[in-house]
Amino acid sequence: MNGGSITRAWSWLGQRRRLSLVLVGLLGFCLAAAPSLVRLPEPRVHDEFSYVLAADTFAQGRAANPPHGLWEHFESFHILQQPTYASKYPPAQGLVLMLGQRLGGHPIVGVWLVHGLAAAAFCWMLQGWVPARWALVGGILLALHSRIQFAWGYSYWGGAVALLGAALMWGAYARLVREPRWRDGVWLALGLLLLANSRPFEGLVASVPVAAALGVWLARAPAPRRRELLVRAAAPCGLLLAAGAVAMGWYNQQVTGHPLRMPYQVHEAAYSVTPMFLWQPPRPEPVYRHAELREFWLGWAMEKYHRQRSLSDSWRLKWQVPGFFVTPALALSLLALPCVVRRQRTGLLLGALVLSLAASLTVPACHPHYLAPVAPLLLWLVVQGLREMRTWRLGQQLRGAALVAMVLVAQCLAYVQVYAVHLRHAPSHWAVSRAALVRRLDEMPGRHVVLVRYGAAHNVHAEWVYNAADIDAAKVVWARDLGAERNERLADYFRDRRLWYLDADAQPPQLTVWRPAPAEGLLTRAATPE
Repeated sequence: MNGGSITRAWSWLGQRRRLSLVLVGLLGFCLAAAPSLVRLPEPRVHDEFSYVLAADTFAQGRAANPPHGLWEHFESFHILQQPTYASKYPPAQGLVLMLGQRLGGHPIVGVWLVHGLAAAAFCWMLQGWVPARWALVGGILLALHSRIQFAWGYSYWGGAVALLGAALMWGAYARLVREPRWRDGVWLALGLLLLANSRPFEGLVASVPVAAALGVWLARAPAPRRRELLVRAAAPCGLLLAAGAVAMGWYNQQVTGHPLRMPYQVHEAAYSVTPMFLWQPPRPEPVYRHAELREFWLGWAMEKYHRQRSLSDSWRLKWQVPGFFVTPALALSLLALPCVVRRQRTGLLLGALVLSLAASLTVPACHPHYLAPVAPLLLWLVVQGLREMRTWRLGQQLRGAALVAMVLVAQCLAYVQVYAVHLRHAPSHWAVSRAALVRRLDEMPGRHVVLVRYGAAHNVHAEWVYNAADIDAAKVVWARDLGAERNERLADYFRDRRLWYLDADAQPPQLTVWRPAPAEGLLTRAATPE
């Protein structure tokens, strides 16, 4: 098949808009699932355990869990113990993981689903901004994005939910200013709610340009057009947003006791010293009951804060984060940036992109998933660059088309390369040892409590103490060593369980029987996790 035939076939498929969305969504789903089908990912980062707790809580029909009477033994990172036992994060990612648990038997299935939806939503967004065949190109580039698929699709801490929300928001905006329809108002509201319940700050910044542009457009529109937008699009959008706001207030009330106080705020007040923004002074030091939490918040977190005492310092630490999305292969498209800037209908999206990137410099931390609300704009910029490159000529030959094909092939090869590495190298970090120990204890009769001890040189990012939503009903309970007297209280409370000591920083971690279950008699043997 020659180049002309490929172009015609591509245009034919692109014009079948719904078919394009289905194909892109399936591709995104399958490529997100592929790494997990080799081996399921284990939670490793503090945030992941917090999201898994949220999913477990929601799966049991609760927004939050009652605080445990021995909660100080169970304190851990990014988790509330008071006034309720819950994740500190907004609920969207937890709901996704819960959906995966319900539909597919494992939380990771929810991650695959949302990656497929995000790829389809990005293609749908682009259909409102670029010709249909280029929207298909963009959707495939996102589905093939190895960094997104392996960093977000092979973990539990999210990113794709906010990307999905931003894509819906921008796609709905592009359609509303052309022809107001109720369904696009609904998509706009849904996108805003996903942003508010996944990345609230970054989502707010990303949505301000859309709200401002819609306001200006509404003010300038003729009266009949204005009434049409208000009746056909704004009304359903407003109703859905109002319902979403009520649901968010209810969730906050269940977790924190106040509808306007987010779980994140309660958690930061209880544990964090670093402020929300770089220009703010540190908070007063709270009472820390555990050395590991104190070292994390006063050591690691404060060090990052002190390294960013100006916007230029922040830029030096964060300038590579957008490169997570614009891979070396995709960066070739930025050669056409001067041409993209001169195009019509690019000013708003470029302005929103600059605003969001600038806002990311004002906070102490910035990981790639923090910029998920801006990912559709970065990838839109790539697609626009490829459109410009497609027309470049050298002499009588069309060279731009070859460059575009090279980018697509390179994106595909990058995914294959990362997948091949994933096949060859199994992870060996501490979380694998923790998961192996959980499986071993699950296979043993009875129920267990593991009392965790850390060494003086403990890595605060290797945290073993995380529990299920219903601690008392869990097969394995993880607890912190709080000294002989308080440990005895813990042992008395869980008197029907076998109790263990875990030296988590031994190589390998050492598990030793502390007290057998009553029915086991005088059991004294020791065990080491495989």
